[in-house]
Amino acid sequence: MKKDFRKALAEEVLLADGAIGTLLVSRGASPEQAKSPLNLSDPESVREVHDDYVAAGARILTTNTWDANRVKLTAHEWADSIERINREGARLAREAAAGEAVFVAGSLGPLGALVKPYGSLQLTQVREIFEEQARALLEGGVDLILLETFGSLLEAAEAVRAVRGLSAAIPVVAEMTFLSDGRTAFGESAAHALATLAMAGADAVGMNCTLGPQETHDIFAKLPSSIAAPLSVMPNAGYPSVVHGRNVYLSSPDYLREYASAFVAAGAAIVGGCCGTTPEHIRAMARAVAGARRVHAARPVSVAVEVEVEHVAETIVETSRLKRKLADTEFVVTAEVEPPKGTDCSAAVEGARQMKAAGVDAVNVTDNPMARLRMSSIAVAAVIQRETGLDAVVQITTRDRNVLGLQSDLLGAAGLGIKAILCLGGDPLKIGDYPQAKQVSEVDVLGLLRIAKGLNAGADLAGNAIGASTRFAIACAANPAAADQEVEFSKLRAKIEAGATFAQTQPVYDLEALSRFLEKPEARTIPILVGLIPLLSLKQTLFFANEVPGIVVPPSIQDRMRKASERGSEHERAEGIAIARELAAGIAGMARGMHVMPMGRYRAVAEVLEAVPPLTPNAKRAPA
Repeated sequence: MKKDFRKALAEEVLLADGAIGTLLVSRGASPEQAKSPLNLSDPESVREVHDDYVAAGARILTTNTWDANRVKLTAHEWADSIERINREGARLAREAAAGEAVFVAGSLGPLGALVKPYGSLQLTQVREIFEEQARALLEGGVDLILLETFGSLLEAAEAVRAVRGLSAAIPVVAEMTFLSDGRTAFGESAAHALATLAMAGADAVGMNCTLGPQETHDIFAKLPSSIAAPLSVMPNAGYPSVVHGRNVYLSSPDYLREYASAFVAAGAAIVGGCCGTTPEHIRAMARAVAGARRVHAARPVSVAVEVEVEHVAETIVETSRLKRKLADTEFVVTAEVEPPKGTDCSAAVEGARQMKAAGVDAVNVTDNPMARLRMSSIAVAAVIQRETGLDAVVQITTRDRNVLGLQSDLLGAAGLGIKAILCLGGDPLKIGDYPQAKQVSEVDVLGLLRIAKGLNAGADLAGNAIGASTRFAIACAANPAAADQEVEFSKLRAKIEAGATFAQTQPVYDLEALSRFLEKPEARTIPILVGLIPLLSLKQTLFFANEVPGIVVPPSIQDRMRKASERGSEHERAEGIAIARELAAGIAGMARGMHVMPMGRYRAVAEVLEAVPPLTPNAKRAPA
């Protein structure tokens, strides 16, 4: 007969099992595939893992459902089996625990996608996804719910609330993962995060994964007495090394046993293992934990102290021509440069020189445009600035980078003297050189804008100081020709709120539509650089008009290009330049700036800019 979990938790130290995923991989499972579908495809292997942990002395068995949520299973094409996977996971663990004084914990892991404001998931969606999984586990008969390896406090707290919304009776243990400095990847301290989860309704709170026993203990021992819940702890078996293509963890069973004793002495109510731990580790830890009574160890008292800081005004001399003109009300002209396919960027540098002579204020360097492999936009921009003295705007897309890579590249750009960035999602991989590649997009564009804004304020995403702050002018995209203007302006408002300080639009061929767009309050909040691609041919014109989302080419311009095509390619090009000059003159009369996209035809920029009225050094545009 099983004891009541809450009663057991109050009286004794409970030994949880160890890793499931890494153990299954060590026994032959694919490291690339989700592990929870094995509940259906290879239940004998999962049951064997549970049996081995029971034999080792575990008092809490964790279901093999850590990745069995809709977001993660959709990525592995198992989304239609969510309920079966979770129920079978509960059944397999319950069968292994039958007749033993062992509790079955239904495992919920993070969704694998970021929540707003850094990702695309709304909190309501997060709750619905966790409710779906938790409901199946509860129906499967688990004794408690275990939240494991959450790096986001926002997401973990919502998971606790989702479970509590389904059942007030089910015990909930909520664990987060911390870095060696005792903070989450988003900057929350362990003390604050765990106290928040306790207030959200968790019966016990704690930490698991990422760190080995020693670093985990260093953080655990400093948790304050103000956390009003029993504490759990499940470290990794050290850091992994790769041996013959597989992760191998170095901490021995005896080493884990020693730290199990230390965790008990520090007041842990639940002790277990995470990645790299095996039944052998749990068997060794059982010698230190089995029969142990709860130790109510003395803990640090958390005291908040407010310190008044004297702020000293900093005088900054802006060296960027582009940023000076954006801050003033002068008309700004930027032009696009494409990085090379290989390592020779001389054509890009020469194009930048030509466009500087034509009067552009900065070049905008694309980031693997059309999802085709090109040299790093940051590298090309740095070379152009060094060789020509012209400012560069670097395009940064979320498509190819996680939050670590994004921040590293932004810091690298700032270190190389880049003063402006354009934050984009990136063209879809399916249209590029590597259609089977995996799109990252860990954060959306709003998340990237917030990251850049944070770096400008001197802190990374985790809240850590970076020393000297970046000083980016931060651009976003906008589309004056969007079919639903209300949605477009809603997006623009959100981008401005997230940190955008100027915007660059899709190519515009309809000045009346542009005028209506620029009359809106949102378009007058920040400088708008209006996009312009000089048309080369009728074929290109029809392609833009019929196949490229976000570009509208009026019938009148299509007719002009059609008539020109009847007289030959030279007439087509001439008519395309004539149209671009008319558009440029119109844009100069109503917008704060223009962004020319010559598509490699850099000499065309000079021809187009001849139509822009010259400005004396003191002449300025009226604010947009």
